[in-house]
Amino acid sequence: MNKEQCVLVCGVGERASAVARRLIGEGYATVLHQERPPRALRRRMCYADAWFDGIAAVAGVEARRADRPSEFLCGMQTRQFLPLLLRPFEEVVERWPWDVVIAAPDHDGRPARSLADLAELTIGVGSGFVAGVDCDLAIATEGLDPGAVLRAGDPPPSRRACDRLALDYWDVIAPREGALAWRMNIGDRVEAEEILGFLAEEPVRAPVAGRVSGLARPELPALPGAPIAEIATSDRAPIAGVSDRNKLVARGVSFAVEMETGGWTPVSIGSR
Repeated sequence: MNKEQCVLVCGVGERASAVARRLIGEGYATVLHQERPPRALRRRMCYADAWFDGIAAVAGVEARRADRPSEFLCGMQTRQFLPLLLRPFEEVVERWPWDVVIAAPDHDGRPARSLADLAELTIGVGSGFVAGVDCDLAIATEGLDPGAVLRAGDPPPSRRACDRLALDYWDVIAPREGALAWRMNIGDRVEAEEILGFLAEEPVRAPVAGRVSGLARPELPALPGAPIAEIATSDRAPIAGVSDRNKLVARGVSFAVEMETGGWTPVSIGSR
């Protein structure tokens, strides 16, 4: 395997963070990219806070905003942290010879842009990507085999009717636009109807008892109908680190990169 490969991971949500964390841990020169302010809620499970604060850590691995070329090169060369680039995507792709480009949005759906021909190897993570159309390889995130590698022509993975773990989280939805000010922190335990903070002076209350698993950044105004907080009702629901499903997804991405750059044909759903 060639660990001198330069890898660009697009996104700072849970999936992208899990993938980037895995790849840098295996020695790849890995860089994150996020052009717009991220609206991630589970901020202890991703690198979204680095966009605002300059630094964030997930399970002991740091991401640092690379505002200067020297910071970008330091991360690439030492592999001691993940550089985070905020420049326009086209500029980032054009100004560095990436060997691998990976897009890993947290929400499935058609990707905003095709990855085709952007690098020697392109990977789309999630059911919104079609291998051979949007990217070279796609990685399954749902169904019974998260992390499965899909090549052009492979059938989509089977879906489960419901992700049971998703039932352990309750969203708090913004009724209108406005500025946010929180009284609670991620990880705090709350009772039902307890005040989490305020939306333009209107109290934001916990819909159920549990632990605060997500909070929107107060720098970003709330959007009507969008989630601004999240409560984990079960102690088994993770609120920090990398979830078990995203560990499998990240492992699948790592396997695909290793096999493709090493000249091997990855295992795919269609060949099982």
